[in-house]
Amino acid sequence: MTPSFEGDSPMYANDRVRADRRAELLSKMENATIEMERLGDKDMLTRGEEERVAVTRRAWLNAANELETLDAEQREVDRVRELVVNAGRPGSNLRAVPGAPGAPGTDVVRSAVTGAANDECRFVYSDTRRPATVTRGQSFGEHELVRQHAEINAPAERTVIDGHGSLGNLVRAMSTTSGSAVVPTSWASNIIDRARNVSAVLRAGAQIVPMSTKTVNVGRLTGDPAAAFRTEGSLITASDPVFDSVVLDAKTMSALVVGSMEWFMDSPNVDQVVTDAIAQAVALQLDLVSLYGGVTSGAGTINLPTPPNPRGVLGALNAVAASSVLGSGAANGTSQTATAFWNEIVDLIFTVRSFNEEPTGLLWSSKLAQQYAKAYATDGQPVAMPAAVAEIPQFITNQIPSGYTQGTLTTAADAFVGDWRQLLIGQRLSMTIQTLTERYAENGQVGIVAHWRGDVQPARPRAFSVYKALKGA
Repeated sequence: MTPSFEGDSPMYANDRVRADRRAELLSKMENATIEMERLGDKDMLTRGEEERVAVTRRAWLNAANELETLDAEQREVDRVRELVVNAGRPGSNLRAVPGAPGAPGTDVVRSAVTGAANDECRFVYSDTRRPATVTRGQSFGEHELVRQHAEINAPAERTVIDGHGSLGNLVRAMSTTSGSAVVPTSWASNIIDRARNVSAVLRAGAQIVPMSTKTVNVGRLTGDPAAAFRTEGSLITASDPVFDSVVLDAKTMSALVVGSMEWFMDSPNVDQVVTDAIAQAVALQLDLVSLYGGVTSGAGTINLPTPPNPRGVLGALNAVAASSVLGSGAANGTSQTATAFWNEIVDLIFTVRSFNEEPTGLLWSSKLAQQYAKAYATDGQPVAMPAAVAEIPQFITNQIPSGYTQGTLTTAADAFVGDWRQLLIGQRLSMTIQTLTERYAENGQVGIVAHWRGDVQPARPRAFSVYKALKGA
């Protein structure tokens, strides 16, 4: 098997590494074979020569096993590249590839896994095909990259874990002196998992990408290839998919928890309470920036400029897919009509579907959900929810503002629909906590600050749609 290299493209860098290693292994096996044949020609072997034969045989077998693994890995990579060539054509389930040729740094490929129980979109590393995202139902700490990080840092983390036993005890020990500490991986994973259970966008399907470095590039498909009928013997018009990459660049979010000195010292459940408080603060802010990052006006008091905030769904749509933002032209917002009460939500759903994407969730505020739940027809009967809406899971998050003013409408609220599996949340592998003893000392309190690092990026903006300024309750 002789791999071909496309110039010096980073896409093929690992092919070159594998080819070089393959040549080394073949050379080792050839030398070992020559050595065993030389010794095998002797009528009598000394003890040292017998040991030499055994060592040489083991070396040959080890090289053969590694060569078999290397060849299997290369075959899998070649298989993925064949899928890339056919991406978007009939029978192909590939939806993104390891970046455009010549796009350096792109190291993740996404494929749509159809027919699976959870029908997840899965991102995998292009060179190893190992999962890049934390799958639904999997703990953050179980991801291979996180486990490797934990193993590397185990000696240092073991000292903290053995010395304190839990995050709560660590916080309690730090509550009398100002300082900071890196949270051991197992404790940080617990916070992240709890945040996943609270965050609406994560419950709707957004995927966490563990980040071993500050910047991670994720390949994506931005233009689908097209097919066309032709007459016999006529020219076939080439139609290639268009690729670029999503860049996850870690940014810092800080969450502050304040409690009394006595509570930190005496509370028996400080571990659970502090962990839950940090997880909830992180989850709510993730929801806010995932939806509104980059938006500075037009949604009540929202003011999340980039930088320092990541750019979320609405910000991305405003920048690159404005037609997927509905209701923006209504100076006084949009009020539902009695004869077509659900029309706006139906339009929202089919805006996503018109771009060949399938929504996995409707996110709205409690006030907007209440407005639709209270809809009654003129005969006093509840207005039935259309099947197109009922079949999509609904998630309430009050990080979506309710009751902001749009012209004469004072109860405006937004609704988001999308394939939330295509919202990527980069998560750096460590968290840091810091105690603030001086700032709150006069009230006998201690502040605990948790520093989270990561990023948010929609992989395919057209997988989302937003209806602005609907009338809420």
